Amino acid sequence: MSEHSTDDSANTPYESSRCSYFDQEICRSCDLLQIRGGGRIAAKEQAVVQATAFPITPLITLADPWESRFKVKMAVAGTLEAPTIGIIRKDLTAADLCECPLTPQPIRHLLVHLRSVISTHKLLPYNIAERSGELKHVIVMANTTMTEGIVRFVLRSSESVARIRKAIPSLQALFPWVTVVSCNIQPLPAAILEGEEEILLTKTSHLKEHFGDIPLYFAPQSFMQVTPRIATRLYAAVKDYVTVNRFGSALDLFCGVGGFSLHVAPHVDSVLGVELSEAAIQSARKSAHEASITNATFVASDVEEFLNARATTPAIQQPDLVIVNPPRRGLSESICSHLMMLAPRVILYSSCNPETFARDVQMLAGAFHLHHVQPFDMFPMTKHCEVLGELRRIDYSGR
Repeated sequence: MSEHSTDDSANTPYESSRCSYFDQEICRSCDLLQIRGGGRIAAKEQAVVQATAFPITPLITLADPWESRFKVKMAVAGTLEAPTIGIIRKDLTAADLCECPLTPQPIRHLLVHLRSVISTHKLLPYNIAERSGELKHVIVMANTTMTEGIVRFVLRSSESVARIRKAIPSLQALFPWVTVVSCNIQPLPAAILEGEEEILLTKTSHLKEHFGDIPLYFAPQSFMQVTPRIATRLYAAVKDYVTVNRFGSALDLFCGVGGFSLHVAPHVDSVLGVELSEAAIQSARKSAHEASITNATFVASDVEEFLNARATTPAIQQPDLVIVNPPRRGLSESICSHLMMLAPRVILYSSCNPETFARDVQMLAGAFHLHHVQPFDMFPMTKHCEVLGELRRIDYSGR
């Protein structure tokens, strides 16, 4: 796997803290802010090495990570008269973080305005201790051109939906880039961010973002990487690797809206993407059609169920390449067993959790060896990191 560095992904030392929330100890979520300059990059790289017990190539990062996060999830607390949009600490005290400098200014302005929306439209903030109130979270997603965006209100019930609907015209008049508004219903008194029910309140249902030449469509419940400029480099790394190594067929597990599948499709004979979310699969198909990609197929299925069914179906072409991008919990033992039976030449494993990545590499060690680890700074200023690992079948030497 080749290394990548571009004008916005060089190992440029981060500047010192520009965050008053951190300096005043209001929020300490960005745990690397206490380290100055290039030491942050070294600390993150060392953490990946410790987690994976494997040498890595230099971290792909941004010359300036400020205002790079285009997806934010904020907890709502306080009162109707004085709501907060930010975080809730372990002791249940709240901190307002509407002006977080990792977030682009248009999103910050929106978050500040949403405080007045909460008060004006009587969206009672949820109280964890008392299990009362309605509005639990606000989630904002936007494309990097700030021409399209999604605002989601996570509610305890549908009681506030009508009032939120009335707020949309004035909200969109002030923020025309807010093209999608929805309500998510999460009734459980538990630390669960969102529920299964999503109520769309606008005619527009998706935002569109380009990653290189590939358009991707995101619905309110779609998984979207928080730092699109780094996600673009991640997709490019996989595309470049596949271009050089010339695979025939590819299988993309946990494919989401098709980011990896659509980037590799022009460079393989065929690619099959598997994802549980039917909405995400529909988005992937829409992107494939728009990009005139005809050799990518997408299936809505639980990954384990798909692999179980595939194992009992004879004469199905075995993939040369498998791409996996699981949730933070990583792969199950069953999925790892299926991967060893599939025996592709290469597994490309994209993970937001180096610890579960390392665990899964060990489970696959009977059939694959880890050849390369590339970290990506998907979560600037924090200890969290995205890693892309190349696992080669033991009898395959690669290029």
